[in-house]
Parts: sequence; structure tokens; C-alpha cells
Amino acid sequence: MASDLLVLVHGLKRTRASMWPAALLARRRGYTAFNWGYPSARAGIGAHAESLRRALDAVPELGDRRVHFLTHSLGGIIVRALLVRESLPDLGRVVMMGPPNAGNEIAEHLRRVPAFGAVMGQSGLELGTGIDSVPRRLGDATFELGVIAGVRRRPALFGRWIGVPNDGLVSVSATRLVGMHDHIVVRGGHALLPCNPLALRQAFAFLATGRFERAPRI
Repeated sequence: MASDLLVLVHGLKRTRASMWPAALLARRRGYTAFNWGYPSARAGIGAHAESLRRALDAVPELGDRRVHFLTHSLGGIIVRALLVRESLPDLGRVVMMGPPNAGNEIAEHLRRVPAFGAVMGQSGLELGTGIDSVPRRLGDATFELGVIAGVRRRPALFGRWIGVPNDGLVSVSATRLVGMHDHIVVRGGHALLPCNPLALRQAFAFLATGRFERAPRI
């Protein structure tokens, strides 16, 4: 029987390389790792979700595998968009690291600045906190979800916008989603969550058991 598939989805302005530590750890733990890469700033969240769907369709024996997801930042919103429109035959557990599930205040403040859209693309513009924000319109979690939030030691550059505590880009409160099964906070900045040893340990604990380990030091 085919091993469980773990789909890794990186964040905005990142690449597959940012998820390699998780991919290597997944293989050591017996998963088949699918480290999906996509041009995050070149399309909107809906288009990325459709691209992910097509990529999954090309995975051999997909219907014979239990499919889990491990995401970072925007990657979590893309998976939410996918699961709203698609029903995977054997969906397992989903772990999101630093997801802006309630939208992102930085994106909301800068969305009307031309340079922000030029750099972050349509996906960045869709991550605001208003009523037209994609994360706010995707609804509650209807799948087995664990969320890992980060907390920085030093104040964030945009801390006055995103509130505290935060990981430098996303506040802890913004990572929460109604319907999630578990939530935990680890010490670490947003960009490095995918290679944060404690975050990865907690991610694989949830994938294995449906719960995070208690209680880590932060």
C-alpha cells in the first residue's frame, strides 16, 4: 500500500527550497513528500489553488493515499481555497505555520501603495483584512487542522499595525481559524518557521496524532 502523501506548500515570495527541511524530515518519517512550488506573486490565490489541484491530479496513485498538508503563510490560505472548492478522496490532517487566516494588517495598509502590488502580486493584495479579503471569505475549517503561530523576541517593524504578540508579519490572533482542532505558539520569526526545529517537531506531532505536544517552552 502506498505511503501517506505529505504536500508541502510554501509562502509568498518564497520557493520550494524553504520547505526542504520539512520535506527531508517527512521522508525520514515514512511519508511520500510532495514539495510543491509555484510563482506566488504572479497570480491570485484562486489561481494558485487551481494549480495545486492540477498538480495533485498528476501524483501517481493519489486515490490510494491519505493526503496531508504542511503549509507556511500564504500556503495555508491556498490550501483553504483548494478545500473549499474540492473534495479530496482521502484527506488527512493539515498543519499551517504562520497562516494569515484572518487576513494581514500589513497587506491591508499597503494594498493601495503601487509598489506593494508590484512586488507582492495579486496574492499579496488579496491578503488584507477587509470584507473582500480572500482569507476572510473562505469560511471556517471543515477539516482536521492544527495551527502553529510564531512569536518574535524583538518588536516587529510593523508591530503597530499587526498587534502583539506576533512573528514579525502575522499576529498570533490572526493565525486562528474557527473549526481548528489545535493551536500552539512557538518562539520564532515568520520567515524561519519552516526550518524552526520546534515548529517542525510540533507539526509532525499533529500529523501523527491530531494534537500538538504539551507544553513547549516559548
